[in-house]
Amino acid sequence: MMLLLLGGLVLDASRQLNARSRAVAYAEEAARAGASAIDLASSDLRLKPDEALGRARTYCGDVTRADPATTCAPVGVEPVGGTDTRLLVVRVRAEIKIPATLLGIVGVRELTASGEGRARPMEGVDEEDAR
Repeated sequence: MMLLLLGGLVLDASRQLNARSRAVAYAEEAARAGASAIDLASSDLRLKPDEALGRARTYCGDVTRADPATTCAPVGVEPVGGTDTRLLVVRVRAEIKIPATLLGIVGVRELTASGEGRARPMEGVDEEDAR
C-alpha cells in the first residue's frame, strides 16, 4: 500500500507540475495578447487599458474553450513601477484543475495548479541615429 501511495504521489505531483507549466504559459500568452493594445495615436508608449483587457479576455476565452479544465482571466493593467507610472503591464491569472489518479485512493479527487503572467510592450528606437 505504501509503494502504491508513493507512486501515486510521484505520478500526481508530476502531472500537477505539468498543469502548472500550462497555466503559466496560458497566462503569459494572454498577457502578451493584451500588451499588444498599443495606443498608436499617442506620442509616447501607452496602452489602451480597455482594449488590452479585452484582448487578454479574448485569448482566455479561446483557452477555456480548448481546455475546459482551465479558468483564465485578466487581473488588470498596472503601472510599470519605480518612477515609471505609465499603465503598461498587463497581468493575467490562469488555473487548471486536473483529476487525481492514484491519490484518489486516499481521498484526493482533484489537483489544482495556477499561474500568473505579466507582459508589457517594450520601447524601441524613436529617433534616427545622427551619426
